[in-house]
Amino acid sequence: MSELAQKAAGRLKSALGKKVLEILEDERGVVVRVGAADILAALSTLKADGETPFDMLSSATAIDWLHWQEETGLPQPKARFSLIYNLYSISGQTRIFVEAALGDGQTAPSAVELYASANWAEREMFDMFGIKFSGHPDLRRIYLADDFEGHPLRKDFPRHGRDPQDFPQE
Repeated sequence: MSELAQKAAGRLKSALGKKVLEILEDERGVVVRVGAADILAALSTLKADGETPFDMLSSATAIDWLHWQEETGLPQPKARFSLIYNLYSISGQTRIFVEAALGDGQTAPSAVELYASANWAEREMFDMFGIKFSGHPDLRRIYLADDFEGHPLRKDFPRHGRDPQDFPQE
């Protein structure tokens, strides 16, 4: 894949040491796995990289691994959720992914102080998955009503949603 992203991942490993759990390449490109507590350290190091600054957060999302199945061919997940940050370097025209495993009920640090675009992405993850972000300036629902119960993208959310009679039209 991208040689620039590989070199940036190597510099990140040198800077953070054992905080970088794994560097791999898959269909997305270069992926750096860190612990949930080390997300900000990895993101800020990549953003400040002197050779290839990853100055844009393209997207951030989560995956719920609750009903993981062996037939997927993927390795057994280490936690219920994976947080995935898709970073892009405008000057280097390359992309790198930072991924962290997050347990159910565990809080992740907010990346809003580094990337303003993380604001809505983290609110979406909170609304749809119930993932909380410490230090977020305005962590509240973004799509659903404040009194809505549950998080629709969690694998344990009822398949057919809620009964429409529970939410009469006004």
